[in-house]
Amino acid sequence: MLYVSWDPVLIGISILVSFVASFVALDSAARMVSAGLRAALFWRLAGGVTLGLGIWSMHFIGMLAMKMPMVMHYDLPITVFSLLVAMFASTLSINIAMQGERLSARRLMLATAILSSGVVTMHYVGMSALMIHDGIRWNYALIALSALIAVAASGAGLWLAFSLRRQSKRIIVNRLLAAVVMGCAIAAMHYTGMSAATFTGSMHTAVSGISEAGLSIWVSAVTLAILGIMLIISMIDSQQRTSRLTDNLLQLNQQLEQQARFDGLTGLANRSHIDRCMEECLQQAQSTRRTFAVVFMDLDRFKLVNDAWGHHVGDQLLVAVTTRLRACLRPGMTLARLGGDEFILLVPETDAGEMEDLAARMVDTIRRPFYEGRQLLQVSLSVGISLWPEHGATLQALKLKADTAMYNVKQQGRNGWMFYHPDMMNKIHNAAGFLQDLTLALEREQFELWYQPVYRAGSAEISGFEALLRWRHPTRGLLLPELFLETLESTGLIIPVGSWIIDRACMQLRQWQAEGYGSWSLSINLSATQFEQHDIYAIVSGALSHYAVAPSRLIIELTESTALRDIAHSISVMNAFNQLGVRISIDDFGTGFSNMLSLRNLPARELKIDKSFVRDLRESGKNVKIVSTIIDIAQSMNMRVVAEGVETEEQRQLMTQLGCGYLQGFLFAEPMPAGEIPQLLAQLRAEKGQ
Repeated sequence: MLYVSWDPVLIGISILVSFVASFVALDSAARMVSAGLRAALFWRLAGGVTLGLGIWSMHFIGMLAMKMPMVMHYDLPITVFSLLVAMFASTLSINIAMQGERLSARRLMLATAILSSGVVTMHYVGMSALMIHDGIRWNYALIALSALIAVAASGAGLWLAFSLRRQSKRIIVNRLLAAVVMGCAIAAMHYTGMSAATFTGSMHTAVSGISEAGLSIWVSAVTLAILGIMLIISMIDSQQRTSRLTDNLLQLNQQLEQQARFDGLTGLANRSHIDRCMEECLQQAQSTRRTFAVVFMDLDRFKLVNDAWGHHVGDQLLVAVTTRLRACLRPGMTLARLGGDEFILLVPETDAGEMEDLAARMVDTIRRPFYEGRQLLQVSLSVGISLWPEHGATLQALKLKADTAMYNVKQQGRNGWMFYHPDMMNKIHNAAGFLQDLTLALEREQFELWYQPVYRAGSAEISGFEALLRWRHPTRGLLLPELFLETLESTGLIIPVGSWIIDRACMQLRQWQAEGYGSWSLSINLSATQFEQHDIYAIVSGALSHYAVAPSRLIIELTESTALRDIAHSISVMNAFNQLGVRISIDDFGTGFSNMLSLRNLPARELKIDKSFVRDLRESGKNVKIVSTIIDIAQSMNMRVVAEGVETEEQRQLMTQLGCGYLQGFLFAEPMPAGEIPQLLAQLRAEKGQ
């Protein structure tokens, strides 16, 4: 048996190469997540090739560390083949492991099998490149051990690469530690495999091939060059991403500020902007004592247009209506769109006479036919007017009474206008009776949770549901939250009702788990009042514990205004929920004074794009750019993105193309009781089988 010694310097270099290659591979895996399609493909290939090169280089530098009495030579074709095996196996395994939002056990096992097989094959093919005739004895127990180490190292490395790709806190430290683990594991496999070979005294080498000295220079130069280039590219990419993210954040904040004040379809003021204008007008009127008017307007038969001709024609009609209404106004008036076919007008320094003339002109101009393409469209306008201070001293009173007047116009045949009159209130429901019914609704078990599915974009796979509150009133039937949620908030009833929602949601999650749907998540909405409860964490954690539900299956949705109201409090509560395992989602993003710079400080893991963005989405529209920027920035912040209010196939395709991961809306399914979900699943299975 020949005496074999080892060069400690080369052993150290081999482990260092393995460590650097592992770090670059982990870094590349992380960049796949937030990169575009082309960039993601580059990082997939770069990560695999770099890892394969690192494993192969570590192997051959380790072989060069073995010193024997004669000069060794290596067969070039076999050496190159072993390199290709390592690169192919590494690239294929990384691409398999890095797909999707979850790393399933099946995918991890497949990727591990490919990578470990490639590493073992590369090692022993590389050993066979030694141009030795006879004289090598193999210890098959150590060969088996080296293969087991390869399997363990491959599985651990791929799992670490997937787990660390979305991490943002302590990412460099954790990635360095993971690279150390991977590098040492790869080295352990190699040197265990090397120790399986015993060289006898009868061995001799061929004189052709590449010499040790030549191979040492070649391997070191190529490896260091490629790894160095990859590290430089990674650093440049990080700098460019940081710069691009900063620019996008500034641009997005400007766009969102515009979006927060004006309606995306018509360009009119929106609800929040008109509210501020009315507050300013009220303050001025209190000083000057000049009358101002609040006008509510609603298009008659607009729903028929949408149903007959589609939302696209309906949107064109709204733009045309806006143009005609603007032509009736004088400077100083502010027209706003509240949503759908509802408008509100603020008229400062006016009187009843001017308002009569203005209302008559607006009703008359909308009554005339509209021509959109080849369609002749006929709608009319119902207008309700309230005056300050005659009809109310507060904005809330003025808006309520203008809305009441408009309601009376509709009750009397539409297509007209009215000033508010006290007699109109008799036709509105008895508020005291309504409040009493609402107070007793929880005790009488009249509340229900309905569920709307959330789908993975690009597939018919349900990832979870959103729980939505309904009130089954004994005489009025099923009521939506818009009719009673504000009253729940103002009276404090939202606290017991909210606790009931949390309890029922966890109960439903346990039921789904028993039925075999343990992967489904469920989102619940927390109001600002609930979120500010001192014991909200205890309520949620207690319900999860009581029903033995994994916290990761529960998602808590907060509106951006709630999350940003008290950032210090929000961060504290969110961190507590994150440590528990509950995900936090920012709901209705884009409806308030959105600021991505502020949201970056919040430990939220999901962003829900408000349906107003989706509704006004057009392939050439300005909302496309805003939504695309939101998605890019959210993904760079390791947040998953859900689009609400997807109602058309065009919207689904656009949101998917823009990179939105999850979709929710009437296109897929309306909210439903839990008992109807099996029918939905049966329908999906039938469609999938076609």
